[in-house]
Amino acid sequence: MTLSDRQPTTEKYDFQEIIDRHQRAIYRYLVRCTGNIDDAQELFQDTFLRAHRAYAGLSNDANHQAWLFRIATNLVKNYIRSRKRRRKVFVDGEAPVSSHSANSNTAHTEDDLQSQETAHILLKALQALPFRQRTALIQRQFEDLGYRLIAENLGCSEGTARAHVYQALRKLRIRWHQMNTEED
Repeated sequence: MTLSDRQPTTEKYDFQEIIDRHQRAIYRYLVRCTGNIDDAQELFQDTFLRAHRAYAGLSNDANHQAWLFRIATNLVKNYIRSRKRRRKVFVDGEAPVSSHSANSNTAHTEDDLQSQETAHILLKALQALPFRQRTALIQRQFEDLGYRLIAENLGCSEGTARAHVYQALRKLRIRWHQMNTEED
């Protein structure tokens, strides 16, 4: 019996279907968590490599999206720990910026520059948040995950997931307010 002869089952998805269905969301999530496209690509590959290795042991009724986000979240946690260690060794750590731009030769208008500066400040503020608050906020606001899934991904209760998102938003608002009053 070849793979093409195999009858599709409703019990277990093909691993490629899982990749096709969730790869964009996982990649966006990793880019937002790391602030660096190269690191996000590496973590993306690691996420699906680990998922592939663990796929055979996955239960038939598993929530694939939550499972992949959990793997990605654990990899991000390790990434952040290693970056903190590297920063201690190197006095001035690299700023997390995207290595891709639309067209670096294009002249930017004042509005474009203001938007980029604002985005950079917000990215730095987001990355300064504690890990659980940052990942919960990204999963909720950017990936539109429900609190139940966020809680599952972070290994906490739904109420705690809500608290993480609330605290992250509160801290970002405070930072935004500070930034705006400093300019005046």
